[in-house]
Amino acid sequence: MLKTLKANLREEDYPFFPDEELERILTDCNFDVRQATYRALIIKAENDSVNLPDIDIESSRKYWLSLAALYRPNRTGGIKRGDAL
Repeated sequence: MLKTLKANLREEDYPFFPDEELERILTDCNFDVRQATYRALIIKAENDSVNLPDIDIESSRKYWLSLAALYRPNRTGGIKRGDAL
């Protein structure tokens, strides 16, 4: 599970979390890798831009949020009839 989570988070190319933190996130998400991936990507999407007098490094926030959208939980369900309420 940890290996799959790390692959989903692109941790090999963009390391951010120590293994202990990923294990905690997995535990908090009841070992649901998709939910843990979504939660970790939202954390990873924190603003990381750098603005110095001669250096501007843009944030990768949009990238991480678009990746998180792939793992976003589906909260839709059936709609109850009005006369059945």
